[in-house]
Amino acid sequence: MPIVEVQLNRLGINSLEVSTDSVEVSAGTALHIRIVNFGAPTHATLRTEGSAYTNFTYENLYVEAESEIKVDILPSANPGSFEMQVISGYGMRRSGFTVNVILPELEEKKEPEPVEPIQQKSKRAPLTKIGWSVILINLIAPILGFIVLIFWILAPAAVNTTAMAVILYVIMLAGIIITWRSVQ
Repeated sequence: MPIVEVQLNRLGINSLEVSTDSVEVSAGTALHIRIVNFGAPTHATLRTEGSAYTNFTYENLYVEAESEIKVDILPSANPGSFEMQVISGYGMRRSGFTVNVILPELEEKKEPEPVEPIQQKSKRAPLTKIGWSVILINLIAPILGFIVLIFWILAPAAVNTTAMAVILYVIMLAGIIITWRSVQ
């Protein structure tokens, strides 16, 4: 049940506000226009020239606090639109909105059905040459570092201490850089 709200005298004397610029209504149903007056009782007029869509043409209302008008849309109405005018302050203020008439079948199709998200299996990209080299270095670097460390501990006199320290440093640094890059 589409409802359009019209507010009178909310912003000042004879002010007129319409809740929407357009509304959709199915052929054979009704549009409800709710008029709310925030000030002293006043007159408001609803008017349309949408005779192809409704028998409603004109209504002059005396609104004390609230009033609701039902505008029936003809069941034989074809899809289209017409303008509904709202007039207050004895013609001083005018506003309006568009009534879009749709077929009932179109309205039913328009309502989205809840769709369950489809879970897709994540496909990993095939490893490139660079990917394989990273994996190999990540496997080989710790093993080489461990071998160099064991050799250094068991035969300290047979190796240059500075050279071994540099080799261990380079192997550890390579492992850190490769690990850091693989996260990116």
